[in-house]
Amino acid sequence: MNKKNILTALLALVTMAGQGQVKSGLNLCLRDETTGEWLIGLFDEYAIYDYEYWNYAEARKGRYVLTKDGERKEIQLKKNTATIDGVKHQTSVLTSKFLPDYPSKDEMAWSHGIQEEEDSVTLRVCVNTHREGTEYVSFINNLFDSKQFKELSKADAQGRFEVRMPVNSPTVMGIFNDSHNPLEHWFWRMLAVEGGDTLLLYVDDMNDRTYVMGGKYARFNNELLGCDFRPDFVKTNELSMDSTIVQQRHWLAVCQERMDSLYDARPNLSRRFRTYYQDDIQNQFAYPMLLKCCWPSADESQRELLRKTEEELNPLQWTRSELPLMCRYSFESNISYYISTLTDVRQTRSTDPSDFIDQLYQDDKIQLSEEELQKVRNFQTLRATKSGDVDLNTAFRSDIIPILGKPLIAQYWDWELNGKTIPQEVGIINSLDMDDMSREMLKTQTFMKNIDGKSNIASPRVMELAHQEIRHPRLIQAIDNANQQIKDFLEESQRKQAVVTPMEGTPASLRVPEEELEGITDGKTLFERIIAPFRGQVIYVDVWGTWCGPCRGEMENVPALKKMLEGKPVVYLYFCNNSPEDAWRTFIRQKHLDTDNAVHYNLPREQESAIEHYLEVSGFPTYRLVDTTGRLMPGGAPRPSNASSVVATIKQLLPH
Repeated sequence: MNKKNILTALLALVTMAGQGQVKSGLNLCLRDETTGEWLIGLFDEYAIYDYEYWNYAEARKGRYVLTKDGERKEIQLKKNTATIDGVKHQTSVLTSKFLPDYPSKDEMAWSHGIQEEEDSVTLRVCVNTHREGTEYVSFINNLFDSKQFKELSKADAQGRFEVRMPVNSPTVMGIFNDSHNPLEHWFWRMLAVEGGDTLLLYVDDMNDRTYVMGGKYARFNNELLGCDFRPDFVKTNELSMDSTIVQQRHWLAVCQERMDSLYDARPNLSRRFRTYYQDDIQNQFAYPMLLKCCWPSADESQRELLRKTEEELNPLQWTRSELPLMCRYSFESNISYYISTLTDVRQTRSTDPSDFIDQLYQDDKIQLSEEELQKVRNFQTLRATKSGDVDLNTAFRSDIIPILGKPLIAQYWDWELNGKTIPQEVGIINSLDMDDMSREMLKTQTFMKNIDGKSNIASPRVMELAHQEIRHPRLIQAIDNANQQIKDFLEESQRKQAVVTPMEGTPASLRVPEEELEGITDGKTLFERIIAPFRGQVIYVDVWGTWCGPCRGEMENVPALKKMLEGKPVVYLYFCNNSPEDAWRTFIRQKHLDTDNAVHYNLPREQESAIEHYLEVSGFPTYRLVDTTGRLMPGGAPRPSNASSVVATIKQLLPH
């Protein structure tokens, strides 16, 4: 290459580098006055247009040339006008916290239905803040089983990040700042999305402004950002049902008054916004009453609580809404409480486990040793005579639960229970006043909850019912796939019976064997013996049970938590409560909790109770922390779903 060509190439590189560093000196958001939408954002180091990031190729007063992937946009600015590639837009500068009211009415209804194939939504987020290292959690509810897809993101040097999540129907996704270095302004947003959407969320933490650009529900999302008018809740935990109803009626009246005032002031609010808020208010009105129905105190009649609650809710037609099910953000919790309450109220007498085991043995479906058979018969006698000399619960835990935990018996018992409860729950859903698609999706979630997290496949009766009740091909396919995955996992586990030896020196290899703990019944002594090998490391303690839905749900967040703490001296110590041995081991393998930095115990009942008493366990799951010196920290620890808080707390306990 001659000198002239070399000089030309160098000049080109210098020019390109210079173009990459062009700045505008602006901090400007412009709104299109015709559509009411956010049109363009012109900031110092980059621009936002058509929910994409653009660089400046040129920046002169009144004229700016944007570039992205070889594409160029020419912007000319004049007072109240922006011309973009020759197209003139009447504009106004956005200086308020949210977009102003839209210039025209919008009576478009919500979309419904399920997409034929899984799609995704892309959310780009740009945060203008002086705080570095901020982290964000984005989440979206899965259509099929109500689990959440979650993603933790850290903004780049310019405050930007991007997430892509799967969607199967119109739904809402959430995003919030979840970091030990939070934004100046409280940040938690819900956004409506649909498959194929691309959105850009601009969060101006310096000036407390938030705008959304792009996506099918851009108008609704911007209205949602700017129109929160609900009063704060008054806690009803300590109130009776009658006092709760009085309190909630007052709250509902205040909401209605504020909503009417809002509509008077902003008559062009869209139909989607109006229906969303009406639905949201009703669900929050219903929540404390349904919660009390589901968990009545000892001196309350569940049937009477339900009657009073239905008297309040039925006139509101609270189960029916124009919104698609996945956009009714708090509805699924309420409907779960309602179905659970109705199931309890209508529940027929359940089968006694000892009688059930005995019948399986008589029908030659299972084999029992002479000792096991004698334990079953002895328990039946104790139950019939109700002898005051023996604690029936203690006998049940020590003699019957281990037998129930044997794989084949556990499967039959699971089938027996769900063969009664699942049809009853499906029947309740069928009786609800709601659209057919929402009803079908709720039934799908009922079947999926029965399958997911179990150590046994669903019974033929339950699967037959699913195929009778579910019509949409994607929903029934999801149920079939979930059941097949459990079946494949169990078959693979049976083939791989060999115990994998953990890597030498890891927490799992240092686990104190149960035989070395025999005879220790004092909780403090037992706990200190178990944690002794882990001095110099922080211990995150999780007390859980295979039977506990919230426990299993929290464990879905553990892989992300471990990734955030990768390389840190942290031990994950699990104590399992009242769970059959096989179900315990299967769940650990199934959820990939058998890592080298995890230590698991399923202790005998007496030791289990002693540990729980020492750790002050009052509910499940319970989380505690132990510092590097072996000292149990006072109070509970954050849950894995609040991963950033767990990480921040643990880092405080590590030596700096």
